Amino acid sequence: GHDTTAAGSSFVLCMLGIHKDVQVKCYDEVKRIFGDSDRPCTFADTLEMKYLERVIFETLRMYPPVPIIARKVNQDVKLATIDATIPAGSTVVIATYKIHRRPDIYHNPDKFNPDNFLPMLETAHYTNQISDEEIKNQVDTIMFE
Repeated sequence: GHDTTAAGSSFVLCMLGIHKDVQVKCYDEVKRIFGDSDRPCTFADTLEMKYLERVIFETLRMYPPVPIIARKVNQDVKLATIDATIPAGSTVVIATYKIHRRPDIYHNPDKFNPDNFLPMLETAHYTNQISDEEIKNQVDTIMFE
């Protein structure tokens, strides 16, 4: 809905205001794409905004517009990972805010870091196997392409 879009957009603007270095990188990226042109933005242009996309993803990770999702279970659900069943009529709550702050998934989860969404790091979040050197190489590659 429009409320979640408005909240997400507001959070992004707040993060850009708080993190001036991130704001400068976004500005530089847009300037690189448009130069001195005053032409309208195209869909193709948005596909080039890799850093801005990571800023948006990181903002939504830290400040999800829907921090909790609740659903009523209509029938018994047998869990695959443990020997348990959620009975019909129960309410299941998924705390996205809490999931997005898990240190076993995100290194330093309370720190705003758009590089959490570098392609290599996204994979590493699920495997927990990435070296600092690999991170540096990927940042250098993306920032200087």
